[in-house]
Amino acid sequence: MMAAGTRFRIYPQFASGYTEPELVTLAAPCGSIGPGPSDATMYAVHPRGKAEPYDPPHYMPPYQGEALPPAMPDRLGHFDGIAEHAPEFQSAHLFACARRTLDVWEAYLGQKVVWWHTAAYPQIELIPVVQWDNAQSGPGFVETGLKIDRHGTAQPYCLNFDVIAHEMGHAILFSEIGVPPVERLSGQFLAFHESFSDLVALISALNFETVVDRLLTQTAGNLYVLNLVSRIGEISDLEQIRTADNTVKMADVADLELGPDGDWIDPTGQDRNAHHLAQPLTGAIFDALVDLYQDGLVARGAIAPHLDTRMWRREEVEASLDWVHAASARQYAAFSRSFRASLLEARNTIGACLAHVMRTLEPEDLTFERVAARFIEASILLGRADLTDALLDDFLWRGIDPRPVLRMKRVVSESEWRRLPYSEKARRVAGARRERDCRCAHSGSFIAARRLMPHLHRRAPSDWAAY
Repeated sequence: MMAAGTRFRIYPQFASGYTEPELVTLAAPCGSIGPGPSDATMYAVHPRGKAEPYDPPHYMPPYQGEALPPAMPDRLGHFDGIAEHAPEFQSAHLFACARRTLDVWEAYLGQKVVWWHTAAYPQIELIPVVQWDNAQSGPGFVETGLKIDRHGTAQPYCLNFDVIAHEMGHAILFSEIGVPPVERLSGQFLAFHESFSDLVALISALNFETVVDRLLTQTAGNLYVLNLVSRIGEISDLEQIRTADNTVKMADVADLELGPDGDWIDPTGQDRNAHHLAQPLTGAIFDALVDLYQDGLVARGAIAPHLDTRMWRREEVEASLDWVHAASARQYAAFSRSFRASLLEARNTIGACLAHVMRTLEPEDLTFERVAARFIEASILLGRADLTDALLDDFLWRGIDPRPVLRMKRVVSESEWRRLPYSEKARRVAGARRERDCRCAHSGSFIAARRLMPHLHRRAPSDWAAY
């Protein structure tokens, strides 16, 4: 029976063989989303030729120019009947992707997200098309432009779930964690934002049933191969903005720093920035996802111990990829349900750990080491103390050492945790969470931080007349 939510259609991965958008049901009750689409958290408006992106604090919402007609619900309150070629579909798609991402992360967070800018902008304005090769979020808005792919075809970012989820990740992170004062903004704070926004997109994509199925089919259950999930912001079968599965260590980006004027200083001349500094953290958590997945496969008997690559050195895995892939394919053919259950379990554990980091991290002294410590502590609170050594290895291999700032010096075993009464578990979890306050409520700090977050795919506005 269909859930009593509101139906939309979304491309889970616009460039990965999804010729038709997928039917999804948002958590919002049917009839609660109005024209635009719009609800209490966000609204879409489709400008007729918005030539410039917003530029806080100089150019801000709400959009005042001429707009196309809004997307309208059908008589039952759903939006799944809008044709893909209609302009209204772009508004509906952007809204659905943004709202779906919010649904996913409010579930992991266990609480409603209150926008950091709610006093001035209680809703986020969603702009599906701006004449710009980029997408961005800011105080009270998310807007998406167009990218011309290698074939010369315009790829609208409003149809790219990864890009939208990444921008929503920034909005959620600012709202949950806050931001330090301008004078304490650090390179690692900016890089953390990019890393976690990518991970928000990755976990959100894995909440599509068809993405899970395609991922396992595409990889034959072997997540070490480049796949539609690790390719963040995929815009074609061969192009993506970043990959979560990488081998970058902190030593590789040790010479990259944020200058006092907000510009990145890269002695190599490669114009590296926060996205590059983020790669070790993103890679470590992607490794943790794979470790959790492998652990589930072993626990379910879906792979034999000699196929468990978690104890292998990375060089050994890379040297044996063909053999590992062939063996994984054989096991997947025989135990596909166990593979799927292991991936869903790993997804939810990583999602819960990321949410815990968001709830407990202090913005003023944010470092990758503290991020890793809060992440490992979350796994312990979830009853997976048995994973501590493996997770620690994932971070240490990247050059991120959380041990000096781990707040749980004594780790209880999973069996001990399961025997604790619920009241004690709740006390420990609550004790690990900080109360959300508004210590950094000045909008200037948020705007300054957001302006220091460049995008690898950002370019100057160009002639879009043909599109």
